[in-house]
Amino acid sequence: MKIGEIAVLSHNAQQKDDFICSVCKKIDLKNELVSFGRFYANDQLALHLYGVSIDAHQSSLSWDLMSRKMLGYVIIFDWDDKISLESIKPIIDSFEQMILAPFIILANIQDSDNPPIPATFFKHKGIVLSPNFRLTFGQANKPESARRAIRLMIDMLLERVNHI
Repeated sequence: MKIGEIAVLSHNAQQKDDFICSVCKKIDLKNELVSFGRFYANDQLALHLYGVSIDAHQSSLSWDLMSRKMLGYVIIFDWDDKISLESIKPIIDSFEQMILAPFIILANIQDSDNPPIPATFFKHKGIVLSPNFRLTFGQANKPESARRAIRLMIDMLLERVNHI
């Protein structure tokens, strides 16, 4: 069986855990730094999701070593919260230069029918996206939304195969 590893990053520990539970149904391991869940796509592919709090980004985690194994990343922030948006910007800026894996930026919204556009998104250039990044709206605690983000990441990986 092949295993794909995905990092789920958020400033909010509950958000990353909600996302992992939405994809994997349960969290197999949880400590102060990392949450871990497994999703078996079929008998040939399993996805391991590692939830990491953005606060841990400043800790002793070795992103350069960890990033070599990651199939991709999901970064979650609250669309209507300036502090949440500001917390992910340094991560995106630093990872954009260091990591080539696909990034899904999930703007977590409360109302999926009418997401507000906060003014902070337009100040200071908001989030600058490279070809490795995709911004999508969703709800971290809804399985259909979380799995849609994972499918988007897989589509990005498949696009790369077509260009080789």
